[in-house]
Amino acid sequence: MNQRYFKKLIHLLRYGFISPIWSYIAPIIIKVSGPRTAAYLSYKSIDWGEMNHEKTILCLQRESFVKDIIELRKRSNYNYPMIAGGFTRFQMVWFPIEMQIQTFYKLHQKKNNKALTLAAEYATHLILLASKKHSVQAILSANFDYWQDAGFKIACKKLGIPFLVLSREHPVIPKACDEVIEWYKKTHYHFEGTAIAVAGRSTKDVLVKVDTLCNPEQVKITGLPRYDAWLDVDTSNALEDRPFVTLLTFTEGYYADETFEEVLQLFCKAAELHVNKDVSFLVKTKDAEDTHNVKKMMAEKGLSGLDLECSHEKDLFDVLPKSRMVINYNSLSLVEAVMAKARVVIPIWGQCKDSGEEAMYVSDNPHISKVVEFAYGFDDLLEIIASCVTGCAHEISDEEIRDFLGEYIHIPTHGSYCDEFDSFVIPFFKIKD
Repeated sequence: MNQRYFKKLIHLLRYGFISPIWSYIAPIIIKVSGPRTAAYLSYKSIDWGEMNHEKTILCLQRESFVKDIIELRKRSNYNYPMIAGGFTRFQMVWFPIEMQIQTFYKLHQKKNNKALTLAAEYATHLILLASKKHSVQAILSANFDYWQDAGFKIACKKLGIPFLVLSREHPVIPKACDEVIEWYKKTHYHFEGTAIAVAGRSTKDVLVKVDTLCNPEQVKITGLPRYDAWLDVDTSNALEDRPFVTLLTFTEGYYADETFEEVLQLFCKAAELHVNKDVSFLVKTKDAEDTHNVKKMMAEKGLSGLDLECSHEKDLFDVLPKSRMVINYNSLSLVEAVMAKARVVIPIWGQCKDSGEEAMYVSDNPHISKVVEFAYGFDDLLEIIASCVTGCAHEISDEEIRDFLGEYIHIPTHGSYCDEFDSFVIPFFKIKD
């Protein structure tokens, strides 16, 4: 079939009347026609953004990573188009199930050379297609150990361009750091890309502790560009003028699932006690599934029907600057709550700790305890919420905020996180030039 007509046919299949079943048809087409067709389809999914700069870094789109790309597009000196579709679903056609696992795919590479060959052909052709529109100087991924990226790493070496990572993973809790180290040691994982930018010191420490993973020189601490969004957010509203008392869910992966249910009950009780006051109680969930699970939890405990909102749809950049108080545990979201100058409270009982290997925020560190309030029990938390409702503020200085942030994330030395990332990529372009 003529290539032009084939492309028209693909376009009709993807966007025509049978488009609702495209996700089922596409793998069949890929299996029959091969990686070059997959590359073409992924190429058609590229979100180019505004291409205002000379050099282009082609990104592999991931959830949450998009937040970093949005800021880089606004503030960086490079173009950041994103491959939005297919690089997972299409590659599943030739990658066997045992290779479709983060990190552990490496254990099965030797006996699946054909999969890597097809993946490399797909990635190479995709980069070349994109380069016909705008010359691609580098590939950027949100993870350094994803199986979907294996072909792109091979393609980058073939084409003589860097494979860079802006790692969205940032382990901070001591137990989590130890678990990540063991995870990579089990596979003797070795990074085959060029360099990795990380959010803070704890991530670099984890990576360099795994001897096989990479050279320490390949890892640079830049922080996350997504935090630059706070440069455009007004955080000046006085606490007593803010409308929300907010509970950020910590329902799974925070080492405190059971205690969260107790905190949720207390939060609902506080909402009932302070109904008709000039504040709104908000349970901010992570996503639709989290919202469903929390609402189910509330229904089972007879907490439905209260004057309280439970939703994932509000953005943190909207919620946090409008929050008098933010309650949470073991989450980096509290770092952003501090950026928003909200009053931050952490429950400490049951599974929630203020010391030890499972605690992210420890009370014996003055940089933390000057900013965070620890609620040691049910009554303590209810009293803190009551004081918040009546307008009592927990005043913290800009210096205390900076010291607190420095415990968890990198503080930019070049003005912004996007500037830091630019300084990370510049050397690789100079080498190429």
